[in-house]
Amino acid sequence: MRDRTLAGTSSVRIDKALDPNNQRMEIAMKNVRSTLTLTLALAMLFAFAFPTASFAKDKLRIRIDLVNTGVESDADGKAEFRIKKKNRMRFNVEAEDLTPANYDVVVDGVVRGVLDVRMQPDGDVEGEIEFDSKRERGHVLLTFDPRGKLVTVERAGTVYLQVVFPAQ
Repeated sequence: MRDRTLAGTSSVRIDKALDPNNQRMEIAMKNVRSTLTLTLALAMLFAFAFPTASFAKDKLRIRIDLVNTGVESDADGKAEFRIKKKNRMRFNVEAEDLTPANYDVVVDGVVRGVLDVRMQPDGDVEGEIEFDSKRERGHVLLTFDPRGKLVTVERAGTVYLQVVFPAQ
């Protein structure tokens, strides 16, 4: 027996009596190289064909908590703006623990929609309004960009939740 060092590996022991012409070793090394090449090629193909889910879904996503003005101390809410593939835009406003009623969603001083806050079967009080740049059932058509604008949830001129929506 003698030691042979192969490129990129540690020392390999080959029994010359079992394989005097090193044919098995050469075939084994070709198989290893072929397998590695195929594995790397498939990994690269998979990475390009199936990018990560967040990259594939949204070009931009901004989510922010609405600030409670103190009128109803338990109330809270969130707003989210997304730019999806092909520049489709969505804007959602959610509110919880407000007195059940209809509230105006106002963006930059303009009423954009009505947030219907209701008691849910599980006892939670919540409401959500969804805007979409593509006409879709159950969504209000999004014809404005909330980025950099004051967003408020209000009723009869009283502001309950608000936030200056981030520009980016």
